[in-house]
Amino acid sequence: MGATETSGSNERDVGVQWRSPILIAIFAATLMTPMDVPLISPVLPEIGAVFGVSASRAGLFITLYALPGILLAPFIGALADRIGRRFVLSGCLVVFGLAGTAIAFTTDFTVALGLRIIQGFAAGSILSALAMTVVGDRYDGGQHDSVMGVTSAMLSLGTALYPVIGGYLASYAWNAPFLLYALTVPVAGLVFFTLDDSDSSSHANDRGYLRDALRKIPTSRAVALYGIMFASFTLLFGALYTILPFYLTEAFRFTATDVGLLTSVVLFVTGITSTQNGRFTMRVSTTTLLMSGFVLYAIGLLGMALANALPLLVGAMLVFGIGGGLITPTLFAGVSALAPDHVRAGVMSLQTTTIGVSQVVGPALFTLVAGLIGHRGTLLGASGVVVIGTALFGIVAPDP
Repeated sequence: MGATETSGSNERDVGVQWRSPILIAIFAATLMTPMDVPLISPVLPEIGAVFGVSASRAGLFITLYALPGILLAPFIGALADRIGRRFVLSGCLVVFGLAGTAIAFTTDFTVALGLRIIQGFAAGSILSALAMTVVGDRYDGGQHDSVMGVTSAMLSLGTALYPVIGGYLASYAWNAPFLLYALTVPVAGLVFFTLDDSDSSSHANDRGYLRDALRKIPTSRAVALYGIMFASFTLLFGALYTILPFYLTEAFRFTATDVGLLTSVVLFVTGITSTQNGRFTMRVSTTTLLMSGFVLYAIGLLGMALANALPLLVGAMLVFGIGGGLITPTLFAGVSALAPDHVRAGVMSLQTTTIGVSQVVGPALFTLVAGLIGHRGTLLGASGVVVIGTALFGIVAPDP
């Protein structure tokens, strides 16, 4: 099991075995994850135009896609605990890829939307949760945190790249981005033939699965980690992905391309910082890492709201990105280490539900607040709330 507090590993034990076939399979599966929404978001206007539907109906490609994953993730995780990781992960990759690719060949909006919902049954976040489960199965100590950090970096880098790729492909044809989903099929083959039963838990007993999971998981720590994850991703989806684009357009007259490029830079910084997670956890505790990340979030939000020049704005956004690079892999590693092998996939899959709910709550909450106090005021207010929340977290969860 992975370390969640300061690891006693030597620095030489936190390296990543880049040539490991299993690690390559994990990273490949994880890199498919951000194809779910970032790849398609730039294509929504073209989808509306091609099918002759309104922007709100085109937006159902995002909204309805998310629902199956939020509801089914725990059940898919439990299935992975029962029959093995490689069967469920490779199967989800096949469903995700074939349903997504099929959208490129339909001329009916209802059919396309139905395929998108089917794709949501194997949502990208489910893929990442299963891939991270394998990380938890195979690695421990500082190496667990290092591999989890690089896995988290793959998510950030993919999230940064796919909007650019999707927009570029859509400039040639509306359906070209959907053809990219075909890449998940060979990745499914790689996962199936690379992983084996030793990469899964001993299969859980159907009748005692839930009871055993509840008995083995440290409840207070699980609630704390998932609560922090919910707060972090609510802030990310609400501030970075929803309010900030409006604020940049309003205050700096940025175009959509400018906003996209800056957001990509932030995510690249998050990814690069994530790769160092193993070294960070060797030196400081989980509590310290999380508090440091949220302090950087607060500084970044404050700097963005107060910046009156482009260099100051970019600097503040980079600080925010570094904060994300400290928080996200630390949370993923902590959740991975919560449970023993035979219930780990079920526990890890709850992060899909948590992030999905955050994706719904964050934009709605921040948009509501922005309607009352404006975009700049919302960023300032979020900074203050993060400072207060971090202080309270430091009081109730001091370093061991």
